Amino acid sequence: MKYSNNSVENRFVKKKIYNEFFVMFVFGLVICTYLLYQNSIIGNAQLKASDIPKGLLIFQGFYIGAALVAGWKALNSITPRIFLVLPVIGWVIYFILKLFLSSIIGVFILPIRLIQRIRQLYLIKRQSNTTAQ
Repeated sequence: MKYSNNSVENRFVKKKIYNEFFVMFVFGLVICTYLLYQNSIIGNAQLKASDIPKGLLIFQGFYIGAALVAGWKALNSITPRIFLVLPVIGWVIYFILKLFLSSIIGVFILPIRLIQRIRQLYLIKRQSNTTAQ
């Protein structure tokens, strides 16, 4: 991606990337909270307190949440930009299938997407530092 000297465009790109990171964080936080609750003594009475390390659950929750977002965005770039005329049950099936596929694709796409976004932020910052001097 080529970056222009237009600071407004660069701010828009940065805002878009930060919004994506925020959505990944929120989804990760929700899934992390669910996993911690389900693997606690409160959520499951038969579970011992030390069965699953909490650090692993936190990592899994955040990774799964971020992977869902990355997979969903990857599928959005593949699917056509047209609206399909479907009955309500068709839309329900479509979104369930898309959620399932985004969870599978997102696991592999997430590291690539994070590296690309961090690289974009670095290039924007580097370019803004060189134009400021």
